[in-house]
Amino acid sequence: MKHPFEENLLDFYEYLLLEPLKRIYLAKKATRQTELIEFSNLLIDKFAIHSSSFFHLSKGIIELKKSGEEVKMTGYDLFTVNSTFRAIMENYSTFNNLFVEPKTQSESEFRFLLWKIDGLFDKERFDISEDDFEGAREILENDEIVLSETIYRLENNSFYGSLERDQLDKVYKPDKKRVNWRFKIDSDLKITPMTITDLIKHTCRTKGFINNYRYSSTHTHTNYLAIEHFKQTRGVPISDKYTDPIDKLAIYITCLMICDICEIDLNAGNAFEALPESIKAYIKGINRAIKNQ
Repeated sequence: MKHPFEENLLDFYEYLLLEPLKRIYLAKKATRQTELIEFSNLLIDKFAIHSSSFFHLSKGIIELKKSGEEVKMTGYDLFTVNSTFRAIMENYSTFNNLFVEPKTQSESEFRFLLWKIDGLFDKERFDISEDDFEGAREILENDEIVLSETIYRLENNSFYGSLERDQLDKVYKPDKKRVNWRFKIDSDLKITPMTITDLIKHTCRTKGFINNYRYSSTHTHTNYLAIEHFKQTRGVPISDKYTDPIDKLAIYITCLMICDICEIDLNAGNAFEALPESIKAYIKGINRAIKNQ
């Protein structure tokens, strides 16, 4: 049986984005800013932007010539809908792994600095020379300074100091420019590195999310399955049986994000408590059902 809120999935999804998510995010932004909080807010911004794009794409991108007064028909961009939802899942999982999973502030900083160093190493791989454009030299020199400062901060972080060398080596080998900020850690400080797919499994839990991540990846990378599905659906009306599951997942991951924000920020939690009881119960119920998998 459908939950009453799920009778019109896209309308309810829009409501979740414009009311609960927006309210708790605005409340979180009132919290004193640090570098970590600033970047956690930027990830929420990115999540909200992707979610807005997903909503509008799911409504249909252009009205078709076959459309009439009685039945409106719009084009459905199969590829971008799936690629965008993949970005939403990766965005949520990154936010959770960096800012919600850690048990202490120093662990959160450790994960964040690994993430930052990984990004700076990626930037070094760009094929850019000092004479490629005006200001290139200054940019490259500044990047070296930022990387050096970030490595210093990481190696002087208290959580870093609590880890055995063999555990650190699993996620941090600066001499080889290898960093992995995606990992699990147990109570004995034993680290299990994760791939991005592992991270999706770890944070989103359910088969629905895991299979959708694999499926949406075929669209992002233009694999055979994506084109085969395009062949099957091109010019054919796409039914709710296809669109409802991904729309539900969009609702569910928004609930996860709302609960995660509230978990790490007091102002957000207070804003959540001011929401209607029925909405709070739905969001918490979805969050609990998924995280108890």
